[in-house]
Amino acid sequence: MDKAFKNDLLRLTRQMKPASIVVLGGECNLFDDYLHSAQHSRILCVSHGDYMVGIRALSRVDLALVSGVLGRLDKAAAEHLLAQLRDVYAQRVVVTVRDSENAPWAENDFLAMGMYRIGTYDMGADEINVYTFDLYDYKPTPDWLNSKDWAHPELYDKHWW
Repeated sequence: MDKAFKNDLLRLTRQMKPASIVVLGGECNLFDDYLHSAQHSRILCVSHGDYMVGIRALSRVDLALVSGVLGRLDKAAAEHLLAQLRDVYAQRVVVTVRDSENAPWAENDFLAMGMYRIGTYDMGADEINVYTFDLYDYKPTPDWLNSKDWAHPELYDKHWW
């Protein structure tokens, strides 16, 4: 495993401060350093098998890492898995895709799911792309969505529209 990749993932995890983590794909050892510093955190690993059965047993988690899974599933099943993680089971989703996985995914597929690429790591003959979805920064709040542009109680009973 590339040291820069592991350090960046650990830094990202420390920024997020998740209390609960689910790892799909079996790379649970990536979070060993974080778990030593944050004993209140819990982690669940689903290394193989039916990933949907594994995550249905969960309540909502703070962070989901999907690593090495997209190449094992057909595209429709992988889209369903990522959509369920994003919409129901996790506040933040981090997906790692190796070129050697031969996953039928392009960057536009991740962008269509509301994810964005946060890094590319060269592993010699292989390359890892890391994408993330964060519920809290998925869509910035528009300027018009504030109390001054909504109803004006001072105008009630003065004007009739």
